[in-house]
Amino acid sequence: MTITIALPKIPKLECPPDGKIGKKELNAYFKNIGRTMGRLNLSAAGDDDCSLAVIAAVLAIEEVMLPVDSITTKPFDKLKSKELEYRYRARELGKDIEEYFKKSIVEILLDVAKLLGVPNPFIVPIPFIGTATLVDDKGNPYKYDPLIIDMFTKDGQKKIKAALKEDLEEVKKFLGIDSKYDGSLGIKAPDLEAEEVWHKVKNWFNELINDFIGSVANAIAKAVKVIPIIGKPIYDLITAAVDPTVTVEQAFDKMVAEYKAKIKKAKEDVLSGKAAEDLGQKILDEAIETILAIRIPLIGTLGDLIDVDTNKRDIVMKEDIFHELEDAFKEFIQKARRFFKGGLIVKINDIMAKAPGYILQQFPIVGKILKIIKRVADILSGKNPLTECDVLRIILPPIFSFGSLIENLLPDCVDVVYVE
Repeated sequence: MTITIALPKIPKLECPPDGKIGKKELNAYFKNIGRTMGRLNLSAAGDDDCSLAVIAAVLAIEEVMLPVDSITTKPFDKLKSKELEYRYRARELGKDIEEYFKKSIVEILLDVAKLLGVPNPFIVPIPFIGTATLVDDKGNPYKYDPLIIDMFTKDGQKKIKAALKEDLEEVKKFLGIDSKYDGSLGIKAPDLEAEEVWHKVKNWFNELINDFIGSVANAIAKAVKVIPIIGKPIYDLITAAVDPTVTVEQAFDKMVAEYKAKIKKAKEDVLSGKAAEDLGQKILDEAIETILAIRIPLIGTLGDLIDVDTNKRDIVMKEDIFHELEDAFKEFIQKARRFFKGGLIVKINDIMAKAPGYILQQFPIVGKILKIIKRVADILSGKNPLTECDVLRIILPPIFSFGSLIENLLPDCVDVVYVE
């Protein structure tokens, strides 16, 4: 007996020559892995030999995917499908790549911060999460006070996410989160709302890192302001620098808030009898198209960076796409901000590197700063290259073989029909 199963083709994840793997490729890869697992689960309904073989394949695939479970945080609650779960895990992995780059920069810049008296912003408690009671591997409860520095490790993030669950409403208030699967846009899904809150926390962390990079650049400018030859160019560079991401983010936040208000009102008008037709869906479609066209400085449009084709999803919810785009914008705006603020460090390094020898002799602080920030400049300018592919190989070594491993586990009795 054979079983015919319609499965999405898991795209081959490969490293291009420049080593850059985009969010679009990463999301498509994990989304279709999740869709495959979900469809196989639904197909294994009988007790015949082939159905049993499919069940065994599902269990084997889950074993193959355990490394992903270990390097991404567990959903707060069991999500409605594997596709949804792996879409969230892919989103987290994309943020982890950016955090990996930033961690190496922060570790170096902390030496400059210490030298110039800039406070370390990462060794303080997370301001929106209180003391939580967690359970260790042996089942023993213990008190945990989340520190920002814990966000730099996956074990730390797992503990923070567990602690987050106890203060979810307070976190939402602190971060200004509204209208995420609370029903106001059409779907009430507390499990998905909780995951969106976690991703908001990840974006907050990335913003904090960018603010730190900027504070170090400002501190350097003030420290060398009066030093001949290099002081004025560096100080002028920093004081005249205008971050192009700020106005774009402000406009985005205003636009999203307006769309949410329009959608919410349209749905309320239907419920109250003021309107016979629910225009909320049309407004939501318009909002999605508008967001996809937004250009993020130094990176590109969201439409180029993320794929929201509903024909390539089993779980299709327009509100889901809307919130996914919200999160993607915030993720990419922080990446663009890292390019901008990191670029200032590179330019400071270039100015200092051209300073005459007597400047370094008369002002030892310049040599000390230069020795440190040169390492950052080498990373950011590509002299010490580390690509997305390199990072993925470090944090998740088997990532490029998941697709082929899953396909090889499909039993011979399954006749696969590939779909979008």
